[in-house]
Amino acid sequence: MAGSVKLVAQAGVIAVAAFTLSACGRSESRTEATPIPVRVEAVSMTAAQQTARYAAVIHPRIEADLGFRVGGKLIARLVEIGDRVEAGTELAKLDPVDLMLQAHAAEAQLASARADAENARHDFERYAQLRQGQWTTQQEYDKRRAVMETTAAKVGELEADLRIARNSSQYTTLVADAPGIVTAVLAEPGQVVSQGQAVFKIARRGEMEAVANLPEQQVAHLAGADMMVELWSDTGHPITGHLREVSPSADASTRTYQVKVTLVAPPPSVQLGMTATLIVGTKQTGQVAVLPMTALTKSGTEPAVWVLNGPGDGVELRPVQVAAYSGDRMVLSGGIHDGDRVVTAGAYKLDAGQKVRVWTEPVR
Repeated sequence: MAGSVKLVAQAGVIAVAAFTLSACGRSESRTEATPIPVRVEAVSMTAAQQTARYAAVIHPRIEADLGFRVGGKLIARLVEIGDRVEAGTELAKLDPVDLMLQAHAAEAQLASARADAENARHDFERYAQLRQGQWTTQQEYDKRRAVMETTAAKVGELEADLRIARNSSQYTTLVADAPGIVTAVLAEPGQVVSQGQAVFKIARRGEMEAVANLPEQQVAHLAGADMMVELWSDTGHPITGHLREVSPSADASTRTYQVKVTLVAPPPSVQLGMTATLIVGTKQTGQVAVLPMTALTKSGTEPAVWVLNGPGDGVELRPVQVAAYSGDRMVLSGGIHDGDRVVTAGAYKLDAGQKVRVWTEPVR
């Protein structure tokens, strides 16, 4: 009886094992028969370059200090920091009373001078007639002519003073001379400002540039270098730039040279004062490829990527040499060739010889 039970138990174990192997076989067959969808990117080899990265700040190409052309008491400030202004926009006003009084005083002085000049002219005309009849001396005649010319010159002088006074009364309103953005307010209502004292900082709208400080050993290699600017708030989307200016002398404390790089077609997200990275690339010998970081995996302890085979339904793990990392991209200097199709999404699911299919976005 015991022998019969033992035979039944062994038969049950064998049946379970057979069922398990059968199920595994079907699972493996199903896995092999179902290709895994993956994203791929074709390799495009480009000339290698040495890349250096420096902290930078976004500045306007032109930022001007605006102040009144006359002095006085500030009675109104019409804009705030961050306001956008156009040419002719009123920014602030001074108390105009004193300047208006000066203009009235100049008008009164001019009227008096004109009366003196008219009197001197008539006086000279009388003496001119007397001189023709020899009823006065040449000395007296010359004296009257000098008085006439002096009073006429005085009229011209006071006319100029009156124009200055009238212009000064118009300068009590400070207006923007070009479109821009208010970046600083340096005076408040009630404050007495002097002629030419800065009241606002206005950044001109238009060109923006990245300003960075570079060490002296890098300055010599800037000519012909590729310039890119990458915002810290938008990594992975560099903006093309071109070198506009290099400081002719080093900073006394840091011994670095200030470099200004103009942004070419910056997106609307770029704002003044943003922090950025200036990427300077100098040409080197050799070829490299730039691929997404998502393509990177390992072959043992070495970096590697999955590359599609010729027919495109299988993959092979290929070791690569990583030259540099840039945001969410990597620069490969070896291990792949131009035209190779590298798996950039789904790499973690793959094994050698795995059947795959290239994922295509559905048409909407």
